[in-house]
Amino acid sequence: MNAIIIEDETAAVSSLKAILEHNNVIDISVIAELESIEESVSWFKSHPHPDIIFMDIHLADGSAFKIFEQVEIGSPVVFTTAYDEYALQAFQVSSIDYLLKPVTQTSLERALNKLRLFDPEERKAHIQNTNSTIQNRHTVKSLLIMLADKFYPLPVEDILYFYTSNEKVTAYTSDGKTHPVDRTLDTLNEQLDEKIFFRANRQFIISRKAIKDIDLWFGSRLSVNLTLPVPERIIISKTKTPVFKKWILLEEG
Repeated sequence: MNAIIIEDETAAVSSLKAILEHNNVIDISVIAELESIEESVSWFKSHPHPDIIFMDIHLADGSAFKIFEQVEIGSPVVFTTAYDEYALQAFQVSSIDYLLKPVTQTSLERALNKLRLFDPEERKAHIQNTNSTIQNRHTVKSLLIMLADKFYPLPVEDILYFYTSNEKVTAYTSDGKTHPVDRTLDTLNEQLDEKIFFRANRQFIISRKAIKDIDLWFGSRLSVNLTLPVPERIIISKTKTPVFKKWILLEEG
């Protein structure tokens, strides 16, 4: 059985390959290792699809779910992630499984046993369900904010950036106010419009309209300056810099 791995962490790829090689369920040969959304989409458009895909959800250039929005995937998928969030649970019904990192022999063999039990028609239905579910996702237009004993809707278009600290996420709006958000940056990154918002690093998601200018930074990195004060400097890593440059040149619409 042929497999591909979509993962941007070298250590995670090596670990998964080692476990696959020694699993006791199915003989698996890894035929490709892909690191990004862009590379994966290109690969799927030019190669026969494998028997199974192991896909990390959080890649350097965005959420792996965006791959499904650009190409029809013809293989069962096992998602891998370091985060156990409700958004991922929703996708569990249409994927073979999702495995929390670090992936273990037991969890991987559980996923492979699920795959082995599928007959051809069930596998086809699973693939169609996965593609349909992900392609029909809608981006969030507003967030429900809880303050004391009241709730209020906050339009996403008014938010200039999200910042996380001490496991708390705050939205900063154009009127200078702050709003506590009951979602992680990882969840928000999956739900926000990628043309408008960019996951700068582990602390920030920034809006295109909030960007004032950009400085070159040490080590081939970038420092992003916004139109309003921020709790700490916003640094774009060397790995994310090409993705950010491409994003900043995109036109909304």
